[in-house]
Amino acid sequence: MLVEFFWVAVVAGASAAAVIWVLATRIALGILRVTNAGALRYLLALLWPFGTRLVPGAPPAEATRLNKMLVGFFAALLVAIASMAVYSNLTFMLPAPTP
Repeated sequence: MLVEFFWVAVVAGASAAAVIWVLATRIALGILRVTNAGALRYLLALLWPFGTRLVPGAPPAEATRLNKMLVGFFAALLVAIASMAVYSNLTFMLPAPTP
């Protein structure tokens, strides 16, 4: 029962991180459209959307939303990684002794 709980926590944490990444990318692309940034900035917004809050001319409200998503993203990663560690410890089996 405990093993299944941590497996669900791994999947939930990884899924939450992926969803937050997609939402942050949408906000970052919106910021870049408002500020008329170059094509390279659009590529960087897809790869690391949380850096877009530092673009000159970014609206403060959107930059604050990206900061909050950054915290949520790392919290989701932390849950997924910690759950993965507990799951691997719970499912660990000692190797059979060989003569």
